[in-house]
Amino acid sequence: MVLSPRLEISQKQKLMMNPQMRQAIELLQLTNVQLADMLKREMEQNPFLAFDAAHFREAGHGDAPRAVTVDGKNAAGLSDKIEAVRVDFAAPDHSGEGGDVSAMLENRAADTGGLSSHILQQIGEEMTDRDMAALAIELTGWLDDDGYLRESDAEICQTIGVAADLLQATLTRLQSFSPAGVFARNLGDCLSLQLRASGDWTPRHQALLDNLDILGRGDMASLTSAMGIESDALPPYLQAIRALDPRPAAGFDTPDTTLALPDVIVLAGDSGWQAYLNEDSLPSVLVLERDWEEMAQRKITDEERNFMKTNVQSARWLKKATQQRAATLLRVSRAIVAHQQGFFSGGMAALLPMGLRDIAEEIDMHESTVSRSVAGKLVQTAEGQFSLKDLFSGAIGGKQSGSQQGGANVKAVSAQAVKARLAALVAGEDAAQVLSDDALVTLLAGEGIVLARRTVAKYRKALKIPSSAQRRRAAKIARMAG
Repeated sequence: MVLSPRLEISQKQKLMMNPQMRQAIELLQLTNVQLADMLKREMEQNPFLAFDAAHFREAGHGDAPRAVTVDGKNAAGLSDKIEAVRVDFAAPDHSGEGGDVSAMLENRAADTGGLSSHILQQIGEEMTDRDMAALAIELTGWLDDDGYLRESDAEICQTIGVAADLLQATLTRLQSFSPAGVFARNLGDCLSLQLRASGDWTPRHQALLDNLDILGRGDMASLTSAMGIESDALPPYLQAIRALDPRPAAGFDTPDTTLALPDVIVLAGDSGWQAYLNEDSLPSVLVLERDWEEMAQRKITDEERNFMKTNVQSARWLKKATQQRAATLLRVSRAIVAHQQGFFSGGMAALLPMGLRDIAEEIDMHESTVSRSVAGKLVQTAEGQFSLKDLFSGAIGGKQSGSQQGGANVKAVSAQAVKARLAALVAGEDAAQVLSDDALVTLLAGEGIVLARRTVAKYRKALKIPSSAQRRRAAKIARMAG
């Protein structure tokens, strides 16, 4: 068979993010303070954009945060704007005209210097499957400051409402992105991903990473035994591990000198707890239309006119996007507060099971939009500040409406509520009769919370509560010292 070069034309579907979709996604994920900083940078480049001083005070100025009222002029005006502005943050662009998209994404990532921008750029360039790309964008908002995805697969699947096979396939792709080690689930996973990316991974390297606890104890004999090598062959492996970066997102860190101002305020009202936007930190922008009209009447070059026209259009769109961001955050916050009324009265022990899908279905919004809306946002309550994301938790111990199991009434509770109850039980235990994990299982079951012993042990460890043997030993030492 003779092989010869030839040209072929093929057609394929590819997910593309246009500049406005890209910027809309970024705006939604920003906190109010971060949004204000971003708008300041835009104003330095755009002569037709300015802050609306009547509705915004810079962070750090003024007294206590002021809430945007639900029934007052601010909310009414905002509602009118919501109907006039319908920027769909979740809708992908399938125009196919993506010639300059890659360059635009590169520039945006360079401007912000953030890990999210860097990851979103790679998603737009490399992921063609829409479902996978949407999930990838959402998971980007779950990364911690080190670049790790700490939540378990089960927790992610339950909270987002995504199939396990799609999650695994998406994570496999995301873990191939730069910086190497991003989206790792733990330290060993992070270092293994970096070794694979550099081509230095071997089964013995993996054996070392699987036994980092032994390395931490300094038990080199056990470590070399697990790796199947002699002790004199260990140093090169240790040097390779030390050369890796346990914090792959560190290079994207930016100094945070702003105050941790809440984005949402929850106050008690006649009909229960109500959510409001924090007026003090919520930026509102103006488009200087009169300046544009005056400049447009002047005799200027085509290049100058195009520059001004581009900037005024950009300012108009940015104003609409910030209005829609505020409207979206308010809708999501109201739904969360309505669902978690008990939490604001009774604390974490009263937190109900709630996933992104619950809120998305209630307000007819895409789950990824809800996820991006709560990312990084703080809520001010009577008990202090909390992350909006912390108010989401999977159901444990039964269905939402409760169920019967072994003759006992099993009620559905959130993982956070279980942890709070577990901590309370341990805190109230008799030092002479320390509660074992089995005893905790029995006590929780008596309250309608049916858990396996291993689940109780996992939550106890997550709360950094020592085992019953360690607590018993500590109590004995305390009695001896007393």
